[in-house]
Amino acid sequence: MPRRLFIFLFCFFPILVQAVEPDWNKIEEELIDLLQKLIQVDTQNPPGNELAACRVLDKFFRKNGISSKIYRVDDQRANLLARLKGDGSQKAILLAAHTDVVPANGDKWSVDPFSGEVLDGYIYGRGAIDDKGMLAVHAMTLVLLKRQNVPLRRDVIFLATAGEESGGSPGIKWMLERHRPKLEAAFALNEGGRIIYRNGKPLYIALQTEEKQAYNINLTATGTTGHSSIPRLDNAIVSMAKALERLERRPMQQSLDAVTTAFFQEINRVDTAVVWTDNQVLTTDPLYLAILSNTIAPTIISGGIKSNVHPPSVELNLNCRLLPSQDVDEFVDSLRTWISPGPYSFDYRKRNPAPAPSPQDGLGYILIEQVCNELYPGTPVLPYLSPGMSDGTSLRHEGIPTYGLLPFPLDEEEVWRQHGVDERLSLESLMMGMKLVHRLVKLAGI
Repeated sequence: MPRRLFIFLFCFFPILVQAVEPDWNKIEEELIDLLQKLIQVDTQNPPGNELAACRVLDKFFRKNGISSKIYRVDDQRANLLARLKGDGSQKAILLAAHTDVVPANGDKWSVDPFSGEVLDGYIYGRGAIDDKGMLAVHAMTLVLLKRQNVPLRRDVIFLATAGEESGGSPGIKWMLERHRPKLEAAFALNEGGRIIYRNGKPLYIALQTEEKQAYNINLTATGTTGHSSIPRLDNAIVSMAKALERLERRPMQQSLDAVTTAFFQEINRVDTAVVWTDNQVLTTDPLYLAILSNTIAPTIISGGIKSNVHPPSVELNLNCRLLPSQDVDEFVDSLRTWISPGPYSFDYRKRNPAPAPSPQDGLGYILIEQVCNELYPGTPVLPYLSPGMSDGTSLRHEGIPTYGLLPFPLDEEEVWRQHGVDERLSLESLMMGMKLVHRLVKLAGI
């Protein structure tokens, strides 16, 4: 069906889906309560402990008459599936989010990172944005559709995964290896994209259709050990410092594909931080630079055995985010050439190449774009390559078109709090995200 006709037909759907509006004040109370319960479960990865979060969700679903099942990976790690049944005439919709969170150093927070405290219109806690807010919204969407007795043509599948923050092995990958048929869907909604606000107004909506590859590459520098009272030129720490200095000087080379070309051609119209000229992007914005090229971030360094001994080796973890078309072997070869000469070696595990982007003319993209246009009129919806990697890569590898959109409007300060200190989500944004996902699933399902 041609895209214009598809959109035209869906323009009439608001007439069909009008019903008694939910009591959004009551929904907000329930949603906050569920999100607080999820935040209060400490699922820092490592070790994860996602089973406890799955139990919170399972109890919530069963209380509301929706069947769900916990899939245990080991004693403390688990995933959860719930399904709201339709008539089966159309393929299902998959709502995916993860239960694990990155570590939080409570000493630096203004509140307990696992309290879920509501303060000045914000709910605070590790995972409020990434990704327990989305978990709560997805779960509440199923419950609300059931209460409304919406006649669904499609099943709506809820998936809560473990281990996303460390690559997804006990989560999305485990589920796809063992329970792939249960996840079959016309499209999936996952995290990854953003509704970006600036000065209190929506600037643009980045709808993720592909994401960069994430690799942890271990760089080792070796040296001659011995008593430190006699300095050595081949000290391993000094050698590693030289390698870091060379990596810092490594030029960033822009590379655009169809998704990033479309993104920057349009973002140039709404954001003065970007200039598009002669198929090149001029910007100093860290987010935009990360989309344009391969990036390297030193994240963990270890070495040394005693204060008066030259270390035999030093290891440095390079968290590398590679463009979808970049071959990791070629990338490491370029690093090896750039930091040479020196006593260096690299270690990494190669994976499958990045999957193809999810189509911009697919059902999921068209419906998400339509709902965003309704809720944020005049705000451009742009295909987006996210610098981070999510469960979406595994779903795309399995042929499930996956679209990443964290449904909450966020300003740039709030975006930076993700994985940072005092992660928080405004209650207003939480409810706007709730209405977006509910509207999307209801529109797609009838």
